[in-house]
Amino acid sequence: MPAKETKFARANRLWHERARAEDARRLAAREVTPEQLQRENSFLPANVKIDATSRMLEYALKYYSY
Repeated sequence: MPAKETKFARANRLWHERARAEDARRLAAREVTPEQLQRENSFLPANVKIDATSRMLEYALKYYSY
């Protein structure tokens, strides 16, 4: 039996579903290109410089990525 979804998890899932639906609508209407949408939805900007010794990025990617 799967675990019951918490209120926070449900709200988070619904928010992401609405965001993806809006992204799909914008793509279909040609308001944005796939590349623009990728940049908008990126966790890190393309021009960010990552310090190889930083543990903060590793932590964020491990515990906060979907």
